[in-house]
Amino acid sequence: MKIRDIMDPSPDIIRTSDTFEHLIKILNEVKYHVVFVVDKEEKLVGIVTEGDIIKVLVPKYVTVDESLISVMDVNYFERKCKECKDLTINEIMSKTTSLVREEDPIIKAAALMVVNKIHTIPVVRESKIVGIVSRLTLIKHITKVLTEH
Repeated sequence: MKIRDIMDPSPDIIRTSDTFEHLIKILNEVKYHVVFVVDKEEKLVGIVTEGDIIKVLVPKYVTVDESLISVMDVNYFERKCKECKDLTINEIMSKTTSLVREEDPIIKAAALMVVNKIHTIPVVRESKIVGIVSRLTLIKHITKVLTEH
């Protein structure tokens, strides 16, 4: 079987020019806890995960020295949320490095997820996003394969 046979054809997307505040609003409604980023031409250029969002809010010096957490202001997180509300998605996103095409075999998505330690992978056609495959999608497919007679 091919990716097109199992993909979800309605991935959640956001534009590079959208804001952090807009992202947070839509993230509460997305299915996979990941949003794919498209440019003006609707081409896939990146991804925003829950991890990317949290990373924006945590000061870089804490990632170097965890002992500094204890001296941080108790309201730092809330203040940082407000400071970041106008950041553009372009400033937050990670570049998309793994993707599959509709005609690719399912094993390609599974292998890329394992190798890159990711939970979802975008499906593209001519650089435009047309779907998403998640680990849950693969588990559902495995269930279907094992229950077929």
